[in-house]
Amino acid sequence: MSEQTDYYLQIESTLALAGLDALTPSEVHGTIVGAIANHLRTGMTPDLLKLIEPGADANDGRFAPVSEMLYELYRETSEVLFDSKEGFELVLPDDDAPLQQRVDGLASWSKGYLLGLLYNDLFSIDQLPESGAEIARDMIEISEAGSGTDSEREEEWALAELEEYLKVGSQLIFEFIYSERAADAPTLSQ
Repeated sequence: MSEQTDYYLQIESTLALAGLDALTPSEVHGTIVGAIANHLRTGMTPDLLKLIEPGADANDGRFAPVSEMLYELYRETSEVLFDSKEGFELVLPDDDAPLQQRVDGLASWSKGYLLGLLYNDLFSIDQLPESGAEIARDMIEISEAGSGTDSEREEEWALAELEEYLKVGSQLIFEFIYSERAADAPTLSQ
């Protein structure tokens, strides 16, 4: 069992204990990754619990484990994104899951990412530097993905390509924003 499968199962059980069964671990992870990029761009710290469940009350004890899990996932994912490209993976259903479940997982990850990326009115897709806007628009299409009528082998290949595209695309958007922020930082003169 991979580390990402472990994450998937941990997120799934934490959501279920809080009665948030309608959310998928993939959507939650995508939301976290998008929120990290938004935070970097806008400087606004996201309320992760409200992002994934707008009606949740942080004072309701059943949401405490969810909130803790969200901020831990946020911290760990931020570290991976800031440190390097190595180790960043999307949290998706296991490769042994039925094809439709994996397609749905990819679509919900993309949907969550866009939600996190665009959660406030301080940031829009058109403000993304370089080719980031094009990548985000592609993610909109991916968020509506469904399995097609091709052979299972072709579907598997397409799914793998889309997964890699989302992984690299979200990293690139993060790096575009990070490099833009670094370029705007004041330098010390001697």
